[in-house]
Amino acid sequence: MEKGLTPKRTARTISGIIALVGMLVLLIQRVLSGVLVMAHEMLTLAFARYGNFTGRFAANNFAEDKKLLSLLQQLKEFMPTAETMVMVLLVLSIVLLVVAAVGFALPKQFTHVLVAVKLLKWVPEGMSAQDAEPPMSPRAKKILAVVVGLVILIAFCVIGIRSCTERFQALTMQSVQEELDAGALEYIQSQRAYFNKKKAIGTAAQLGLDSIPSGSYFSFKVRKNALVVESLADIGNCPAGSRWSVQASTSGFFQKELKFFCLMPKNPECLKIAPDMKNLVRHR
Repeated sequence: MEKGLTPKRTARTISGIIALVGMLVLLIQRVLSGVLVMAHEMLTLAFARYGNFTGRFAANNFAEDKKLLSLLQQLKEFMPTAETMVMVLLVLSIVLLVVAAVGFALPKQFTHVLVAVKLLKWVPEGMSAQDAEPPMSPRAKKILAVVVGLVILIAFCVIGIRSCTERFQALTMQSVQEELDAGALEYIQSQRAYFNKKKAIGTAAQLGLDSIPSGSYFSFKVRKNALVVESLADIGNCPAGSRWSVQASTSGFFQKELKFFCLMPKNPECLKIAPDMKNLVRHR
């Protein structure tokens, strides 16, 4: 039994090394993906915190909060680059694993490829006749071309599917935000118009909002001095039945003023749906 690294063994050894590198790249990609998810949640919570009164006061008056808010803004600007890096690592890991699989399945052809790209070279001396590999046949070249084409196709498919998925999710989230904002604005504008005439907060019937039709994602109901919004189905990781409310109140004795407040769900995943909801209510 002949010992040592024959061409086939060499091809399979190199394929094993490529497979290990591919798995390592995939592990790094999964870790970075998890870190990105935590970073997104941290940014959502942080900007929600600095969007309320106490947060804005701290950011305007304390040096530590100013610096922290600046770092958070820099992290937010870096997120698209980090997401691109994660996608590149995913594609690279898939390509490496496919190449390794080809090397294990077709060691003879893989050896010719390694020689062709100058990573290996033939050393005829000391090789037996059965180990001496003939030049690559036309059939082997066709197989190699198909394999390379499949690798390229897989890479493009992964990038395309990932891109389409992200675009679809972005469009869906945009539709969700637009529906939620539209319902809140309708209530705020109706309440403000009634208050300008009557100097009081109107009921659902007085506002003409006693039968607001449900949208694709939310139901809207005016109860007492508030608009209650409830999600009809799961939106991302925000569960169905999550509630937002826009509350109206008056202040002042001689000259009354109308004010609005927004109550958000406690689930931090729901904050991603309408991160600017409080600002929308505040500036209306």
